[in-house]
Amino acid sequence: MQSSNSQRGSELAPRVNPLMHYGSPKLSARRNASLLTLARAASPSPRLAPRADTLDPAYGSPEITAIETTAQFLEWYAHVEGRLAADQDAESLAFASHLHTRLDECTRMEETVNKVEAALDTLRGDYERVGERTGGVRMACGVLQTRQGRLAQMAGEINERLDVYGSLGPITQFFNAPGDSVCMDPEFLPSLERAERALEFIEAHKDARDSELYAMRFAQCRSRALTLIKMHAQREFRRLGAQSNTNSASSEHVRVRAAATRLRPLLMALQQRGTEIHTNAVQVLADVEASYFQMRRIWLHAHVPQSLQSIEKEHTDEAAVLRDWCAFVMGVCADEGRLYAEFFGISSGKGLRAHEDMVMHVFYEQVRPRIIREAQVDVLAALCLTLLAYQRPNESNEPVEPGEPGELEAFYAVVGAVLEDAQQRLAFRAQAFVRGEITGYRMSADDAQAAVQWIRSVDSDDLADHWEYPPVQRLRWLVAQISGCVDTEVQHGLTDEALSACKQSIATHGARTVRDSVRGDADAEQLAHQFVTCSMTLADQAAEPDQTHYGGLNTGSARFSCDLPV
Repeated sequence: MQSSNSQRGSELAPRVNPLMHYGSPKLSARRNASLLTLARAASPSPRLAPRADTLDPAYGSPEITAIETTAQFLEWYAHVEGRLAADQDAESLAFASHLHTRLDECTRMEETVNKVEAALDTLRGDYERVGERTGGVRMACGVLQTRQGRLAQMAGEINERLDVYGSLGPITQFFNAPGDSVCMDPEFLPSLERAERALEFIEAHKDARDSELYAMRFAQCRSRALTLIKMHAQREFRRLGAQSNTNSASSEHVRVRAAATRLRPLLMALQQRGTEIHTNAVQVLADVEASYFQMRRIWLHAHVPQSLQSIEKEHTDEAAVLRDWCAFVMGVCADEGRLYAEFFGISSGKGLRAHEDMVMHVFYEQVRPRIIREAQVDVLAALCLTLLAYQRPNESNEPVEPGEPGELEAFYAVVGAVLEDAQQRLAFRAQAFVRGEITGYRMSADDAQAAVQWIRSVDSDDLADHWEYPPVQRLRWLVAQISGCVDTEVQHGLTDEALSACKQSIATHGARTVRDSVRGDADAEQLAHQFVTCSMTLADQAAEPDQTHYGGLNTGSARFSCDLPV
């Protein structure tokens, strides 16, 4: 803008007469004052008033201190006009200058960004190169780790094999140590397991050097360990048998259970190896069980008969004696099963069953003669009901508990055999009762007179209100006795047999006796016929086993003594 102002000044300058600039007369003081006023009015901002005889340095020419000629005025005016134009463009010029400054800054920033991008590209390339090299290193490390794992596994297998072969000496020395307490050492069972693992390893690697020799040595160590278990267990069982107390069963059980706590780990290990069919473990286990059962028989041979005799002395009723005997031997079998489980870890086995069969044999030898000697039907019926109460649950239609203990198998078997004997004896005595008390009944004169009076006063609604034919009474009593004591088919057969005998007695002997007792009366045949009809009706009612009884005995009926030959 300064150059434009200077150009405008140069365009105005030729219009001024040079002669006026140099040869014109000076302006008057009044004109100078007017020009000064004009200059002040043209000023964009107030300034301090200059001296009256000079121009404002901001608007006046620095070379002109006072306007005296027209040329000076025009020059000054051109300068003022340029200055006013410059003031008007000052804001635009300042903004343009600011834009130029920012443009320079943007240029420098763009250069910086380009440099940063170039640096990032360099870093990215370096990173990719490092990533490629890292992947290669990682793959190499993976290969090395795989090799290291194989080497570690190989080293472990080598150490395992070396441990197998190296453990022979310490194991042999441990099992051959002197003294009787080797089995009670905490390292005994772990040493036995190490010997068995070593033997299994050698048998799996038979192509190894000296494998047969090492297999034989480890087998000898295992046999030695099992023999030590057997010797220690037999020694303990002999001690328990020598110190048995037949007077107190509770103290005997406490003493045996205390020994079971010590022997259980050893016998459990032996039991486990016996089921796995090792070379000599089965025989060793059989020898140990034989020693155990021998120890228990020493105590039971004295305790069981003595207890059975004591129970017999406490009762006079045969059914009560049998009930307590069954409860006793059932408890003995259960206790023997629990003791066996505490020693050997299982509650069943062939040895245990044979041992309990011995106990039940003593019981059977005591019970069976009493049943064979018994002749009373009611007593035999009570014995049958007692035995039915102790019958195997699934045979008596009762729900079987899960895990029914196997130690009661011998008890249930013997109870079943005794029950069969008792039922056969009851059936035989019931038939004898029918023959002797029903078929063989003979009416006396007093019974005949009572029968006649009963027939003449009988009420069809209540036939048995006053009197009843004795064979009918005995039929009713017999049916009540055998009800529920024998099988259904046997019960029906006995009932039919007794009913037929009763009706035969009524139709033959009873009717004839009644007829003879009223001989000469016009209604003798009618009385005899009425007697037969009423007694037959009562007999049919008596043959129905629907009477309430306890133990097979009709509490409302008379007890009959059947003193017939056995």
